[in-house]
Amino acid sequence: MASNQRTTGRRAFGVALAAALLAACGETAPAPSGVSVDPSDAERRVYKDTVAGILIDERAAFDAFFGPEADAWATLEGMVGSEDRTIAFHDVMSDAQARAAKLEAPPLATLFHGTFLEHFDRFVGDAEAIRDAIRSGQADRALQIYQRLRRGAFERLDFLADRLALIDG
Repeated sequence: MASNQRTTGRRAFGVALAAALLAACGETAPAPSGVSVDPSDAERRVYKDTVAGILIDERAAFDAFFGPEADAWATLEGMVGSEDRTIAFHDVMSDAQARAAKLEAPPLATLFHGTFLEHFDRFVGDAEAIRDAIRSGQADRALQIYQRLRRGAFERLDFLADRLALIDG
């Protein structure tokens, strides 16, 4: 009888350990019997993972738009030739904005979510303004918007990533 209880205990421990390992690796597994799972935790995890993915895409767009060649682009001549680059940045930011707008924030993320959505208004709007200024031959206006947008762009992403990490109740 004692041997049977040890085997059952080991099996339960093994199932719990496997579930914990799968969860730590990002896999989902059904909870072992007798273990309750809080649905809000799962909802929060999905939200955080989705937002983290959006922030990764944004960082790549920022790297391309404000990265190593940014000083060459941040000239009147550079602005004249940067319409394609601006359109690509706008497309990525618009896509990210649409993905973010579809998300429903879990209860502990409502304040963050508002800030997250506001962030897109600035970057999408400014990318449109840069594109329109280039198209209308106003390279000086495009350059001013680009320089203003560039200031603090990466810090804004870092701020959002830091705040996202706090959504764990």
